[in-house]
Amino acid sequence: MIFDQQNMYMDNSLTSNVIANVGGGDAADPLFLVITAPTALATSGTITAALETSDSESFSAKTVVATYTLAASKKGILVAAKLPYGMKAFSRLTVTGASGGKLTAGLTETVPNWPG
Repeated sequence: MIFDQQNMYMDNSLTSNVIANVGGGDAADPLFLVITAPTALATSGTITAALETSDSESFSAKTVVATYTLAASKKGILVAAKLPYGMKAFSRLTVTGASGGKLTAGLTETVPNWPG
């Protein structure tokens, strides 16, 4: 699995201001969202990652196309999922509920096959 820097939402952080231009539409060769954690995440509740999409880079009208509950006690691969149908031109990933730890998240053409 290789992350392209232009398709990364987070690189060892819990926050991101990255907006990826995925071009919109449903691709013949799908991309996969992969979220990994080098160490277990800290939380006092539930950690959720939301994949949002919009026709404009300002995200004035956004749609949440997928949400993922992240396991706080696990490290390694937390999510490896095909991008859902209905993606618009721009996408971003938001994470809520984590009080500590780091994530790496991005889009890739292949699903990782290394153990979580």
